[in-house]
Order: sequence, then structure tokens, then C-alpha cells
Amino acid sequence: MMKESITISFLILVSFFIQAQDDYSKYHQSIILVEDLISNEKFADAVKEYNKIFEAYDYVFLKDILIAAQVAYLSDDIEKTNEWLLRAVTDGYDCNCIKRLPIFKEYIELDQWKKIESQYEELNDEYLTTIDLGLHYEFHHRYKQEQENKSNRIKYKDIVTDNYRRIKSLMDSIPFPSERLIGIDDGAIFPTTIGGSLSNCEAGNSKVIPTLLHYDNPITDIGIDKFIVALKLGHLHPRQFASIYSFESNYVSRLSGNRSVNKPRLPEYFFNFGFGKKIDDFERVNSDRRKFGICSLETEKKLEIVSKRYKLRMSYGYK
Repeated sequence: MMKESITISFLILVSFFIQAQDDYSKYHQSIILVEDLISNEKFADAVKEYNKIFEAYDYVFLKDILIAAQVAYLSDDIEKTNEWLLRAVTDGYDCNCIKRLPIFKEYIELDQWKKIESQYEELNDEYLTTIDLGLHYEFHHRYKQEQENKSNRIKYKDIVTDNYRRIKSLMDSIPFPSERLIGIDDGAIFPTTIGGSLSNCEAGNSKVIPTLLHYDNPITDIGIDKFIVALKLGHLHPRQFASIYSFESNYVSRLSGNRSVNKPRLPEYFFNFGFGKKIDDFERVNSDRRKFGICSLETEKKLEIVSKRYKLRMSYGYK
């Protein structure tokens, strides 16, 4: 009874807090509509919708800015291409990564791009003032330790556990150690000598998400309510959540190595993600995906075709 009262009080507090913030449930539902437009090659309409979304929210996921800039260029909207690439760089994205995007092969020869590129150091300094630099460097170092000790199972387990506990403790005071708070990955900070390395071009938070993927039952342990709050407040991307959920619910990469110990205690969702259980009830899958702000399986397949046809990069990190 006491536990139920605490949960109810927590949810009331969360509801009140979200009302005073941007609700990113609506953000991601809007992005689903844009992705439908892109999948149907309605690029000019997609640009208009992206513009509405970006004007409505103070924080925009870097992935969406990058995709929007590419779609704007497809639509011959150079003004929006310039605006959104400038915003991407201001949000910490590496100019060299933009130059590697196939769609911008001719664009990067334009004076407008060269002007943005010439401001890179100044813009990057500005970006660093917007994040928690202490946590930024801390989690790059934690990632390095985690990756370089994969071959030593005992040490690796201890490091992952310590990193996980740090994430859990932070979620008592902040929604999530997201790229919004601690910045995007920077491969030049504490580069790994062995194991996986961070990529500047992934526009994500791979220094945090892998710990949650490889720890036993993080959602069950921390509480799904906190993950839902992080989603609603724009500190966790739906695809990041779905990846963590799929690993946990399907016993992937469990440090305990024991399926019978500390079983996941989660509501049942189906996303048909890699490493997760896939079902043929596509209506159920699409319903669960839509609930969290992920496009349908049909749209996802069409996006793969369109992205290849027009040399669009649609996928970044775990997003």
C-alpha cells in the first residue's frame, strides 16, 4: 500500500512537472508524420513540417536537424539547408561529418557552407557552454574504461556496474544523462585503444546507452516511470528506449549470465527491433511503436528505399 502511494505521488508530481515543460510525446508524433511525408517523397511538405516542429521546441534532437537539412537540400531550399546545418554545428556536430554526407557533395562547395565551416571553432566553444562539461568528460572516460576491459569479464562487470550505478544516481536528480545535458559523443576525448570507439558522426550518446544495454534489467531496477519521464521531457529518444527495452526483455548481454536471476518486470511491448523478439502481429507492433513515437514498420521500410535512392542518411547512433 505504501509503495502504491509513493508511485501515485510520484506520477502526480511528474504530471505537474511535464505540464510546465515541452511534452516530447507530441514532438515524436509530429516527427512520425514528417517521416511518412519523406517516405512518400513529399520533401517540400516535410520541410514545412520540420520548420513548425523546430520553432515549437527549444531543444531539437540533433538527428532530426541533420535529416531536415538533407531533405531541405533535396527540395532546393538552400535557405533552410543553411539554417539547419548552422544549427547542427552550433549543437556540437562536426563539420567534417557533414562534409561526408553524400547528398552534400556539391553543397559544400558553396560560399554559404564555407562561411558556416569558418565559424566552427567559435560555434563549438558556444556549444560547450550549454552542456555539463564535468559529466561530458566523466562519461567519455567511463566509456573508455568499459570498452578497454571487455576481455576481462570480472573487471568489465565491475566497471559496467559502477557506470550503471552512476547513471542511476543521476536519474534521482535529472531526467537522464542525455546528450541534451552532457553533450554528444566526441571520439577525441579519452580515445579507446581497444574495443569500440566513439564516432563524432553518430550525433548521439553512445557513451551512456551501451552501459544500460549491457547491465541486467536497468528499466526494472530504476523504474519504468523514470524512463517515461525522460522520454516526455526530451532527454531520451524513443529508439534509445526501445533498444534498452529490447535488450532487457530478451535477456541480451546479461552480466549475471543467468536468465533465472532477477527477471525483467516490464509491461509487454513489441518493437521488432534487432536483438528483440519479433512477432508477425504487425498491427500490435505498429501500435506499440506509435505509442512511444516510433514510425510504423511500413514507413521504416519505405524510408530505407528512399534514403538509398536519394543518398539520405536517416539513422544516427541508437536513434
